[in-house]
Amino acid sequence: MLGFIFIVFSAFTHSLWNILLKRSENKYAFNFYMHFANILFFTVVYLIFFKHYLYISYPVIISAFMAAVFFSVYHLLVSSAYKYSDVSLVYPLTTSSPLFILLWAVLFLKEHLTFTGVVGIVLTVIGTVVLNHVRGKGLNFGKGAVFALIGAFFYSFGALVDKKGVSQGNFILYVYCMSFFMTCFIFLYSKQRGDLTLDYIKKDKWWVALAGVVVFASFISYRYGLTMVNLSYASAIRQVSTLFGAVMGVMFFKEKFTVNRALGTVLIMCGIVLIKIGM
Repeated sequence: MLGFIFIVFSAFTHSLWNILLKRSENKYAFNFYMHFANILFFTVVYLIFFKHYLYISYPVIISAFMAAVFFSVYHLLVSSAYKYSDVSLVYPLTTSSPLFILLWAVLFLKEHLTFTGVVGIVLTVIGTVVLNHVRGKGLNFGKGAVFALIGAFFYSFGALVDKKGVSQGNFILYVYCMSFFMTCFIFLYSKQRGDLTLDYIKKDKWWVALAGVVVFASFISYRYGLTMVNLSYASAIRQVSTLFGAVMGVMFFKEKFTVNRALGTVLIMCGIVLIKIGM
C-alpha cells in the first residue's frame, strides 16, 4: 500500500511540474533550469538527510547513466513530435509506454501479473488516450505521431533500467546520478540551441526554484515507490498524472472539462482500482 501511495504522489508532482513548464515562455530554457535547480536542491538534501547513502556503487552509476540516456532521448523525441503535431494528437501516443513496459517486465524482469492487473493497465492506457482526445481530430500517423511512438518506446527501456537501478541497493545514489546526467544532457542540448540566457533565469527564478523542488519530489517518490511495486503496475499507476493534469488545466488555464475528459477520468480510475486489487 505504501508503494502505491508514493507512486500516486509522484504522479501528482509530475503533473505539477508539467503545468509549471507549460506556463513558461521559453520551455527549453525552463526545462534546463528546472533540472539544474533540482540537482542543487538534491545535493543539499543528500548531504544533510541521506548521509548513510554516501558511498560509491559503480553498477548503480552505470544504471543511472543508461536510464538518463533513454529518458533524455525520450524528451528530445517528444519535443520533436510537438514540432509536427498538436499536443492533443501527440500526448496520447506518448502514454503507450506502459504497454511496452508490460512486455519488457514480463520478458526481462520475470514479473508475475494477475489478469485483473493486466486489465487495469490496459484500461488506464485507454483512459489516458480518451482523456486527451480532441473531438474531430483523429490520431494521424504523420511525423509527429512517429516521433511520439518512438519516444514512448525509448521511455519503456528507461523504465526497465529504472527498476534495475533502484533494486541495486543505493537507490538515492541512483536517483541523484540519473538527475545529474539528465541535467548534463539537457544542458548540452539547450546550449546548442542558444536558450540559456541569464535574463531568463532572473525573470522566472522563483518559478524555476519551485519547479526544481517539485521535480525532486517527483523523482524520489516514484523511485522509492518502485522499490515496492512491480514496474508494470507502477508505470500504469503513474498515468494518473494525466488526470491530475486535466484537473489542473481546468483550475489554472480555464480549460473545458469535456465528455471525453469525464469518460477518460472514469476509465483511469477504474484501471487504477483494478491494478490495486491485482497487486
